[in-house]
Amino acid sequence: MSTGTKFKDTFISLNHRDFRYFLSGQFLSLMGTMIQNTALSWYVYKITNSPFLLGLIGVFQYAPVLLITLLSGVIVERHPKKRILLVTQISYMLQAFALSFFVYMGESKYWILALLAAINGIITSFDMPTRQSFFIELVGKRDLPNAISLNSTVFNMSRIIGPAASGIIMDDLGVFQCFLMNAVSFIPVIYGIVKIKHMGNPVIRNTESNLLKDLKDGILYTVHKRILISTMFMMAIVCTFAFNSNVIVPVFAKEVMEGGARTYSLLMSLIGLGSLLGAMFMAGQGRRIRARYYLIINSFIIAILQIVTLFTKNFISVSMIFVLIGFFNLTFLNKANTIIQFNTEDAYRGRVMSIYSLLNIGSTPLGSAFAGVVMEKFGGKFGFFSCGSIIFIVAVIIMIFIEFRKKSAKPFSDT
Repeated sequence: MSTGTKFKDTFISLNHRDFRYFLSGQFLSLMGTMIQNTALSWYVYKITNSPFLLGLIGVFQYAPVLLITLLSGVIVERHPKKRILLVTQISYMLQAFALSFFVYMGESKYWILALLAAINGIITSFDMPTRQSFFIELVGKRDLPNAISLNSTVFNMSRIIGPAASGIIMDDLGVFQCFLMNAVSFIPVIYGIVKIKHMGNPVIRNTESNLLKDLKDGILYTVHKRILISTMFMMAIVCTFAFNSNVIVPVFAKEVMEGGARTYSLLMSLIGLGSLLGAMFMAGQGRRIRARYYLIINSFIIAILQIVTLFTKNFISVSMIFVLIGFFNLTFLNKANTIIQFNTEDAYRGRVMSIYSLLNIGSTPLGSAFAGVVMEKFGGKFGFFSCGSIIFIVAVIIMIFIEFRKKSAKPFSDT
């Protein structure tokens, strides 16, 4: 395959007009979101000086996803996704304006921040399954892996620029400006969604069908497909204990690296850089990855990288580890997303992707609370280490189970 063909394949989903509008609108919005998320974590840790309370913000933000995402997946299938996305993006914008207003007025009490975090989680419960099941309607099944990877590329470019910008803005101007910039950044994505003509063939379920029955059918459909349930199980472990950077890194930056806001934002940007490299890798090579145990191998690598953070505070070593953590976190999630979408029928896509969203984000409160408690008791250097240790132990158990099943499946031999 020529270099020109490879380059063309890397951006093939951009041939779809609606996807171009959607993706271009996302870039500025996601950058604003990363600026706000970075500033909020640092701000909460600064005013409370408590890793536990910082972890609790993650619980407030993602607990709604845990509680209502499965139900929202059924609702997503009953209405046009473009309309739902418009509602969620406008809601995100209003939430960001409210956050900036309270901080500007000096009313940034912890309970207010927790309440606004919970509102953000409720919005995410509807936004994420809608977004994940919308891609296939914009680009079709053939270009879906590339669309997922390019979306990840844009997301992770924002994870580099957003935290770096947030550190500078916090130092030079303050956190209020970070939150206000996020609110304004939703204007481009709202415009992009309005411009989508949506020429695909969406599957919209009958709104008169029984909602609870549809929910049950979606869960049973997932459980009865071995490839879906095995992928979901691996996601449950990795997403719970490997996606807690917003909780662990502020404490790690202050206690281990002995730095401030800029050190914290730089470390977050390094994770974003690794994720960007992972997204670019998957955009070009993801379709060719056929390794049967790819997700398990990837989870082992993530676990080892997190464990190693306990044994070094050298900035160059830590930087390399953080880039690699970002890379393998992204390749794991990207591959899991592709496996799930390729093995899901259109009639169940919204409900299955709501389970994906539940595991991707909804499991975060458990990991955030766990990391917060560990760091409160043992210090910031044990945040990544403890989470990585759990991933490693579970991955070992899974490998032993797989080997046991392979041996038990073999016919009896006299040897």
